[in-house]
Amino acid sequence: MSLDLVSRSLDLDLEKDTNDQRKKQKNGSKRMPGSQNVTGLITTNRQGLRRELSKVERKQKKKAAEKKKKQKLKSRIEKYQEEHGQDYTQSNVEALKLIADLGKVSSDIAEKILYQHPCRLSRDVKQKSKEDESTPFSEKDFEKFAQDYTSSSR
Repeated sequence: MSLDLVSRSLDLDLEKDTNDQRKKQKNGSKRMPGSQNVTGLITTNRQGLRRELSKVERKQKKKAAEKKKKQKLKSRIEKYQEEHGQDYTQSNVEALKLIADLGKVSSDIAEKILYQHPCRLSRDVKQKSKEDESTPFSEKDFEKFAQDYTSSSR
């Protein structure tokens, strides 16, 4: 999978949020959305009106920030899954396991292939244990030969 494809599929739609913020800034409204309704939250006293207005706006900003923190950002994959509802991941994994099992090679065949490989390392080759070499001569024959040899050498 290419990096571009992955980044597109995991895009969290943050561009939409930034575009919305830019439009609001261009319109000249520096206040939080819903600050038009702030006048209903403040008292009717003329004194301290700006201070109270700024307090209410700060509270709204704080609430909005907390709400954003709590809000879970959804990737495009999650949105697609919500819309379509079916998830074929498990069935795909099972199919891949079956394909992997079909291609398995038995261990004795694998060892033969590795032994015949021209670039094998000598440490990877298992030495066959040598069996006792049987000779046509018995122990008595060896003793007789030893006696003849020592007697003739004197």
